[in-house]
Amino acid sequence: MNTPIPTRLKLPVTVMLERRMISRSFWSMPSWYLYSVAVGENVAAAESASGSALSAGQSDKGDLFAWSGFQVTLYKDACERYWHALIGDKPLVYVVCRDTEEEEACNIRPVIVTIDYDEATACAETDELVLSAPIPGELYRYMESFVLAHYQPKAFKKRKRRKWAEGDDRGHQSGRG
Repeated sequence: MNTPIPTRLKLPVTVMLERRMISRSFWSMPSWYLYSVAVGENVAAAESASGSALSAGQSDKGDLFAWSGFQVTLYKDACERYWHALIGDKPLVYVVCRDTEEEEACNIRPVIVTIDYDEATACAETDELVLSAPIPGELYRYMESFVLAHYQPKAFKKRKRRKWAEGDDRGHQSGRG
């Protein structure tokens, strides 16, 4: 018996953001970058899903913070957008972040993780902070297999040009008058 292919796929992910401090003469401020998105529930501790960040060490450019408890959801009706991302030069994963009011080491928190460019763009248009990075290999493979199971690109059909100069029925005149 064949098992049906789900029309929605939810993948647990852990988000790692990098905080780089930009310092000038008398001030400094953080600048945030998406360091990585790892597929799996147990990559970071479960308590980070409550919204607080876990310190995850340091990179060569700044401090790393991790949040787990997020999901990337793939939808069947968005397969065409995923397909365009797959055939593009550089597929990306996007993390939408919001400022927090707390005075902590980390004054930002992720709220959405997506591979859908349209969803990320919609969030950016509402002044949300959207960070992106190249899609990790494991997430790419899930996206690719989901698209292969649910999407068939439409065959390109060249439209037939009509002869507009001869016998135009819409009442256009060929000359100026």
